Amino acid sequence: MIRGEREAGSSEPDAGAASARAWSRVRRAWPAVLGTWLLVACTHDLDLIQDPPFAVAATTTGPWASMIYFARTDSGLIAIDLGWSGAEDVLLGTARELDGTVEDVRFVFLTHAHRDHIAGWPLVRRARFVIGAAEVPPFTGQGGYRGWVPKLGDELNDYPRPAPDELDLLPIASDTAIALGRDTVWAFGVPGHTPGSTAYLFRGILFGGDAINWRPMVGFQGARAEFSDSVAQSRESLRRLWDRLPPERVRVACSAHGKCGVADSSLRRATLR
Repeated sequence: MIRGEREAGSSEPDAGAASARAWSRVRRAWPAVLGTWLLVACTHDLDLIQDPPFAVAATTTGPWASMIYFARTDSGLIAIDLGWSGAEDVLLGTARELDGTVEDVRFVFLTHAHRDHIAGWPLVRRARFVIGAAEVPPFTGQGGYRGWVPKLGDELNDYPRPAPDELDLLPIASDTAIALGRDTVWAFGVPGHTPGSTAYLFRGILFGGDAINWRPMVGFQGARAEFSDSVAQSRESLRRLWDRLPPERVRVACSAHGKCGVADSSLRRATLR
């Protein structure tokens, strides 16, 4: 059962020149990207959301430690985000930990559709995909992003994305509650990191996607500029979400990269930086 609540000139470009410009940007950006990889390619307090055999979180082997979360509900298995490099092995292994298979996944909840969070979609193509309405075009290859890192990545190489009519999509444009027997997944739009970024509240855990970020020596903060369409919009979206969610509803908050923390007032404040 699903119910919604309202809240809130034509000259041909030179391909060789475009490619050269793209590679030039890569060379300039690579030291920063490598440094980021070394700093963030780990998890933080992921044990806060581990609950086998009822729920398991794992990360894929890509440089950003992209998280996949599986849980067993009365309606079957659900997945929150689908990882990046190595997603197939992680999906198969995580399903086994819950005494299931990927064919048992009934719902997939995507926080956003950057390539490092959707790689496993072909394995769970029979599921229903919950996704922010504004995120559907980039997810299905009909649109792109403004953040310079994902935009550069799209210029350099493509990646597997579903055709517009290939999956059972449930686009959401307002706060939505999805009942799964005794459980409910609450979906909240938090646009900014991407146009259709969505946070999900499930069993007291807020899955904030990349609207929430964590780094060593910095701790929790909001979306990072190099990966985001609009940092200002992301901060405002998250501020409005925190205002709507009383402390007793959120026990833990996690980023889409396996960085979790107790959702106390200090974490809430930090994610708005």
